[in-house]
Amino acid sequence: MNFLKNISKNWKTIAIASSIFLFLLYFLGYHKIFFRGPYGMHFMRQTDSLSFVSQYFNNGFHFFEPQLFNLKNIDGRAACEFPILYYLTSILYLILGKKLFLLKFIHLLISFTGLFYVYRLAYLILKDYVYSILIALFLCTSTVFNFYAFNYLPDAPALGFVFIAWYYVFHYQQSGAKSSGIKAFIFFTLSSLIKVTYLINPIAILVFYLFMLLFKKHSFYNQQNPFLLFKYGLISLLLVSSWNAYMLYYNQQYDSHSFNTTILPLWDLTNNDIHLIWSDYVMSYWYNSYFAKSSFHFIAILFLLSLIFIKKSNYNISLINGLLFLGCLCFSILFYAQFKDHDYYFLICIPFITLTLINGMKTLINIDLSEKYHRFFKAVFFLVVFAGINHSRHKLTERYEYSIDEYSQTGLLIDENRNAIDELNIPKDAKIILAPEPSQNGG
Repeated sequence: MNFLKNISKNWKTIAIASSIFLFLLYFLGYHKIFFRGPYGMHFMRQTDSLSFVSQYFNNGFHFFEPQLFNLKNIDGRAACEFPILYYLTSILYLILGKKLFLLKFIHLLISFTGLFYVYRLAYLILKDYVYSILIALFLCTSTVFNFYAFNYLPDAPALGFVFIAWYYVFHYQQSGAKSSGIKAFIFFTLSSLIKVTYLINPIAILVFYLFMLLFKKHSFYNQQNPFLLFKYGLISLLLVSSWNAYMLYYNQQYDSHSFNTTILPLWDLTNNDIHLIWSDYVMSYWYNSYFAKSSFHFIAILFLLSLIFIKKSNYNISLINGLLFLGCLCFSILFYAQFKDHDYYFLICIPFITLTLINGMKTLINIDLSEKYHRFFKAVFFLVVFAGINHSRHKLTERYEYSIDEYSQTGLLIDENRNAIDELNIPKDAKIILAPEPSQNGG
């Protein structure tokens, strides 16, 4: 009943958000690839995700027994991220049939729901509709975010859950509502289960509240439930740790080495490799896909603004964002080697960037400029967002037109000849040798 009341109360906001969502679907070219299966960049990892879904569907929906097609592991068994979205998609296969796009559509809904909660978070703090909408849309100037939001990899939906969690964290800080604290850690837990590296976020908020308890007791005890976030934070850490312990045990039991489940730190690389990854990949090859250059400049301006006028910035956001920055720095050091080939590792930094934008805008508002300056700044912000999204649209087109490579060739060839293969009446439990096939689940 409350859900229906909320819809009735906020129908204008929902209608505007839905319209923006549909416009972005079209403008970014999602409609052209809506029903397309795995294709292009990171084809192999995309097929891994779909292979989990299909094997749940094919083999009895045993949640804690995830399997791949590839039999290099015992019975194809392998585990990585918590498979809740794969399992949900396999159930939808029962209802709607085996539609490959279902998984990436679920990912898209979660990712863009996360953007809606970025808007809600920004408005909660800024109380300005225009700035709040522009901050949410700003994230669509990232080609990496746009590409993986409608994809088979789990990173973007994990980010979407993080955005929802951060909204409830700050709502809890303002209202003291127990339900908001609980919701925050439900979504932090979901995010960290899907991608363990997003555990940076709940750890940051726990460290923040520990600091408040030790050094800012008068502020801390103004909360209606001062130990609530500690309680649910520890439960969250326990759940994430339990899944990852089970995942490591499961992979060991079935001799599974399909996924990297350890760090690849900076200190294991040579100086030449460190320089190569930074200069040739991060700063040259991937840089324009992380964000448009104008977007990076805008982030830098707001970051400097919040530093120069630090007394005008939001204390809680500044402290939390400092902790997030340290978390991102540690993550980058521990997984530095992965930044060579994995652009989506950058997504872990986007919560820090989002709070930087919100804090910068809050600082600007607190400086108490006249309305004409705010109108000018909003116009500049709009141009940065529009130019950035347009830049991302062109970068996405390049990715969608990605040429067939050695990893995707066999899988796409099979897909093109699916009808002829079906006529062979090959038993579903048959073991098939594909050669050559460099993609472990692509065929």
